[in-house]
Amino acid sequence: MMKQLFFGIDGGGTQSRLGICDETDQLIAQVKGGSTNRYAVGFDAACNNLRDLIQKLKTESGIDVQNCAAGCFASAGMSTEQETEDFRRFFTGEGIRCPLYLCNDALAALAGGTGTAEGIIVVSGTGSIAAGLDKNGRTARAGGLGHLIGDEGSGFKIGLDGIKAAAAALERRGVNTLLAPMLFNHYGVNTIRELFPFLYTNFDKSRVASFSPCVFQAAQQSDAVAAHILETAAQDLSLLARSVYGALFDGTEAEVVFSGGILEHQASFAKLTAAYISDALPQVRIIRRRFEPVVGACILARLGRH
Repeated sequence: MMKQLFFGIDGGGTQSRLGICDETDQLIAQVKGGSTNRYAVGFDAACNNLRDLIQKLKTESGIDVQNCAAGCFASAGMSTEQETEDFRRFFTGEGIRCPLYLCNDALAALAGGTGTAEGIIVVSGTGSIAAGLDKNGRTARAGGLGHLIGDEGSGFKIGLDGIKAAAAALERRGVNTLLAPMLFNHYGVNTIRELFPFLYTNFDKSRVASFSPCVFQAAQQSDAVAAHILETAAQDLSLLARSVYGALFDGTEAEVVFSGGILEHQASFAKLTAAYISDALPQVRIIRRRFEPVVGACILARLGRH
């Protein structure tokens, strides 16, 4: 008897992965391609990149997703029913008739992180979000609202708060901080106003976030201003986790997994965030990520989250 295969797509804002797993969640084939987030590249370009991924997989591995038992497309630009239906029509048009689960990419990261389709994920990269899935398939999320009204505890917010603190110190209206000289050195400028092009004229979120490593460095050198920024960021991330926990698991045990560049690469900050979450939610267990998000998408497909 042939093994059943499941496909999963982890659709990021910059690149996407299409993976094939068997019934044991073993990744047996994987290809990478361009962004499939409609809000990063547009709907038509996202669909073209999906087509390219499907064809690349067929060319390199001989596996046609049309023959899979089920599939999952998890994308950063997937939240509303309309967004879901647009992509469902695309997959139908490509001849993919198997059961298909369409969801936000945070849920694929969660399923990969826990190895099941249950628990909470806290993401802090350039942006931030927390999402959860319970054993009945109910979902909840907090954050993910973008840099104007959200992104608490993210690389962007940490970087922005660092820039603000440096500016305040340089204008002698704030506390002295190592962030002030770091600001000029990091961006290669001599005045605050030289930052205006990427802050205002051509706003660049990633360039703001690029200052966050300086905040971590200053905190390691016992800078009180930087330490306060990180304390606030960790508390904010714990509030996201608490919101999702209250919606799905109130009073019961749950696993929490971390994802995103900030929580994965800043160990002391991850530890601080974990401490705030554990203090507020003694019923949760914070675990290390088990699988990549692309495997998580395959897990969601296998478990029939359609």
